[in-house]
Amino acid sequence: IGVSMSRLCDYQNLLAGYDTILFDLDGTLYDQDRFYIGVFEQQGQWLEAQGVQKDPGMWINCMMGLKKARGNDYPQLIDDALELSGLDPALKPMLLGLYRGYDCRTLFLGKAEKEVLEYLQMKHKTMCIVTNGRRTLQERKIQRLGLHSYISQILILDPSSGDHLKPDPIAFQRICRDMSPGKTIMVGDRLDIDGGFAKNAGIDFLCVGFHGD
Repeated sequence: IGVSMSRLCDYQNLLAGYDTILFDLDGTLYDQDRFYIGVFEQQGQWLEAQGVQKDPGMWINCMMGLKKARGNDYPQLIDDALELSGLDPALKPMLLGLYRGYDCRTLFLGKAEKEVLEYLQMKHKTMCIVTNGRRTLQERKIQRLGLHSYISQILILDPSSGDHLKPDPIAFQRICRDMSPGKTIMVGDRLDIDGGFAKNAGIDFLCVGFHGD
């Protein structure tokens, strides 16, 4: 259903026509750049405290620039940033630990997104989250965003645990074992991952996100 990167709030009435709505998390229910900026700021402050970089803003700009150029899934982001900044590669484990341990303080559920979730809840719609990512970090994000009060089921597909990640449709098969979802739609910001998941599961897909905000 469309490929333009519109906001979730633009499709409130459309979503109300479904029995079950499966939401992606990152970049769909909140602005993912807020997470990255918070993480990179904390890393930059640590580098400053170690006396290896004077301004945390330099690290933030470097990491955000690389992320934009190479994508969120690029695995060597920290390695490349250290090299470009002329810093010791041995700093990577601590920087990676700061990423995985980030407390998500910069995350919040936007007013428009909250209103959509409240509207769908009022309409007695079943809402689930299906997200790829490390379990502890994704759980921390969900807790910080206050999503538990809206969501019936949360499926965190953790690559470190050998889970089948989206776009593999196994997560939808799990949902079907737990409930009768009825008319179902997947809502996400990635055509390749979320859209692929919907296609493989044989359900509708709505592409939304915060790109360009």
